[in-house]
Amino acid sequence: MISKYELNARIYPTLITLSPILLLAIYFSIDYQNIYSLIGGLGLTTILGFILGQIGRDQGKKGEKKLWKEWGGAPSTQILRYSDDTLDKHTTSNIHSTLFNLTNIGSPNMREIENLDPKNSDEVYSSWANYLRGKTRDTSRYKLLFQENINYGFRRNLWGLKKPALWILSIIVATIAFFEYIKFANNNPISTNTIITMGLVILLILFWVVLVKKSWIKMVAFAYAERLVESCENLE
Repeated sequence: MISKYELNARIYPTLITLSPILLLAIYFSIDYQNIYSLIGGLGLTTILGFILGQIGRDQGKKGEKKLWKEWGGAPSTQILRYSDDTLDKHTTSNIHSTLFNLTNIGSPNMREIENLDPKNSDEVYSSWANYLRGKTRDTSRYKLLFQENINYGFRRNLWGLKKPALWILSIIVATIAFFEYIKFANNNPISTNTIITMGLVILLILFWVVLVKKSWIKMVAFAYAERLVESCENLE
């Protein structure tokens, strides 16, 4: 059984990446319905879903550390720093006190440690974030946090698949150009299928280039981190 997180954050990004291949069905007027029925009849749908989920996860996780390094650390670590202005200082202080009491890790007032030894304070903040993730796995109780986690996973994994997606689109463009050249050499006019296919390819290229960027991920990454640290006030 595929979970909601795996479907939305792992499989969907991979399907979006591979979807341009279906544009060739428009160009060549291929009926993929029989092929899909054959795959389902052979019991390969579940296996395919699992493989796609793994591909999406692996590509997303591969790029995650690169993103965190560029951003100055994991969002859930950054947001707990006094030097970060996502939360006001009073809220940060209250959260630190609560997390210290819950975990007995670090200090109720980390400001001095953060000033003197930022690396050590980041390790404390990372431990606190890991503690919170372990305590908020009940998706029915922490619905908003779970939804933000899905949003982040979807965007991160989609960004991780950006290069393969653009390669696929480039191959499709080259394939269509090759067959159109042959048609042109034989004095055949440009078909409606060609115009539709190329229009969709251009839209997809714009989607990947204009929308799927690091800033698009950062927005939801910090939204998730904020919901995560806020959850310390509602732990059972």
